[in-house]
Amino acid sequence: MSRPLIFTKNEIYAALARADRRGTFHWAIYLVIDQENGYKIHATTHGGTTPWEYECIRWKAPKSALAVTFTLIGHLHEDLDVDCLEVYVKDIPMNIIPRDQQKEPHFTCRVWFKEAIRQIHASGMFVNCPDVDALERELVAKASAAEYWGDELLPVQFTCSQASRWS
Repeated sequence: MSRPLIFTKNEIYAALARADRRGTFHWAIYLVIDQENGYKIHATTHGGTTPWEYECIRWKAPKSALAVTFTLIGHLHEDLDVDCLEVYVKDIPMNIIPRDQQKEPHFTCRVWFKEAIRQIHASGMFVNCPDVDALERELVAKASAAEYWGDELLPVQFTCSQASRWS
């Protein structure tokens, strides 16, 4: 049986969910509304049925059968809401690999996620993450380990050494 997830309003998480095979994940930003609800902010193809598009939807993350990990990476000031976070990520171009990520063979939700974290970090608010590649490695290591622990223990909640809230 998984441990209960403890969320606090306006916490920002990196949310990794199951993809088509073990060791690969769907990447999203999760902004907490309350203990049961939040916003899933991500790039999606709706399971391959549409071209890549930006999406910000309500998500009952703790109840998601696909969720693997939630890793705390930042915080939104209590007077702000999802619209303030969206300003920095909603216009990230789809299907375009940012020039500093040219090692990527094609656009994915992970490529979008990394660019979103760069944009949020550059704002000087919400998420302090000077090395997105190091964050990616940490998130993959934690999610890969959690996935192999077994479905009955998922999802798992972590803290992060590569990203934090701005002071």
